[in-house]
Order: sequence, then structure tokens, then C-alpha cells
Amino acid sequence: MANITDKLFLRQRSRPGKLRKRLSSIVVYFILAIGAIVSVLPFIWMILGAFKTYAEASRIPPTFWPQEWVLVNFDWAWNKIRFPRLFGNSMVVTVTVTAFTLYSSALVGYVLEKFRFPGRNVIFFVVVSQMFIPGQLAMLVRWLMFQEVQLLDTLAALIIPALYSTFGIFLLRQYMHTVPNELLDAARIDGCSEIGIFHRIVLPNLGPALSALGIFTFLWVYNDFTWPLMALSSVERYTVPLGLSHYQERYAAHVEYLMAGSALAVIPVVLVFIVFQRRITEGVALTGMGEL
Repeated sequence: MANITDKLFLRQRSRPGKLRKRLSSIVVYFILAIGAIVSVLPFIWMILGAFKTYAEASRIPPTFWPQEWVLVNFDWAWNKIRFPRLFGNSMVVTVTVTAFTLYSSALVGYVLEKFRFPGRNVIFFVVVSQMFIPGQLAMLVRWLMFQEVQLLDTLAALIIPALYSTFGIFLLRQYMHTVPNELLDAARIDGCSEIGIFHRIVLPNLGPALSALGIFTFLWVYNDFTWPLMALSSVERYTVPLGLSHYQERYAAHVEYLMAGSALAVIPVVLVFIVFQRRITEGVALTGMGEL
């Protein structure tokens, strides 16, 4: 009888704790839902605005759901602002920078983590310290350098400065902890060269971290606006963000055109995020970034 009484007492005592935990979970989910709605609402507004007519897009007060769905706005964005050309420029820059960044970051991270040589920690400290310097401070010096070598107003001016990533080196160097040294030593005993070890053993084991870094780099380069604005002057070489900003000044009254152009511009970003979103969490979680 005493055991039954004790169990009933403990059960009644645990009920307030469970209730508080359930209420706290409801509050957290409610706050997250509000934040998600606030974040997604501008994107939904842009997509719906791309299908509106000029009269409806400029109506005051504005309407949320289009009363008449039209596709002419996308035809204008595709042809009038020459979206294929803008998209082609962005893809050339973004894909080239992403590929070189992944390779160079993996190579430098491998050397800094798996090799022992004097000054290794100093070099890594210098690399990491550059992450705390705002990139805008170096833009003026970079602009003067590219002007001196006559590379301004070329896509090379956008590609060359981004081939080296301090964040990428840090990220992949942290992930190198997961590659066993015994595996590398076994390859050396078998006669494999260091560059062969890097390509055949190290790179295949960096899949999650390379995926995460590739996504970050792709998004950063594709959405970059400030440096292309400084480096480019010809419309033929504009990237997507710069091209949309250029035509925004000429067609500011046609909001529906700009919405359609923005909707087309965001498609690659959304596709990359949807396909590789699981790799982002996996890559960052396994790099041990919290150890810094």
C-alpha cells in the first residue's frame, strides 16, 4: 500500500514539470513560427508580385494575391534586361571561384593540419586573423591594384580576389581532425606521394565539409554586390545583382518587372539550398568550429 501511495505522489509531483516543459515547447515553436513567417513573407510577396499587372502592382493599398495572373513580366525580365547574359556572367564567376576555393582551401588546410614545420601555428593564426578584418577595408587597395594591371571591368577582377578563402581554410583545417593519421601513414608506406595522398585519400574524406563550404561560397559570390559595383563599368559584364540594380533605376515605376527579375535571380540560390541544405548542418557540425 505504501508503494502505491509513493507512486501516486511522485506521479502528481511530476505533472507540473511536464506541463511547464510542454508550455515552454509551445512558446518556442510559436516564436519560431512567427520568425519563419516574417522571413518568408517578403519572398512570397516578391513571387506573387511577379505575376501581377502594372495596374495591380502599383495599386494603393496594395493587394497580396494577384487578381489577374500574367507571364509577360518574366518575358520582359528575360529579354529586356538580357537576363541570360547576366546569369551567364554570374555563373562563370561563381562556379570558377567555388571550384578554386574548395581546392585551395582543402590543400592549405591539409598542409597546416597534417604537416609539422616551424611557423605552422603562426601561419594559421595569420589566416584566422584575416577573418576579423572587414572586407570593405581592402576594396580600395584592391581596386588600385587591379587598375594598375588593367584588369578592371573584366570578370577576372571578380574571380581572382575570391580564389583564396580564409574561412574555407579554417573550416577544412578543423575538419582534417576527422582524417586518421594512420590512414595517411599507411599510404606513405605503400609508396604513395603526398600529392597522391591528398587527391586519393584526403579529398574523398572531406565530402561533408567541402559540400558546406561549396554552398557558402556559391551563395556569397553569387549574391555579391559591392565589389562588382566597384570593379565593373560595362553593362555587358554585369552580374545578376548588379544588373537588377542597374535596371531598377530605369524601370523604377514598373515594380512587377523588377519582381519578375528578382524571382528569376533567386532560382539558383533556392535550388542549391534545397538540394544541399542537409550538407550545411552536417558539414558545420563535423568541423568542430566550437573548438576555436
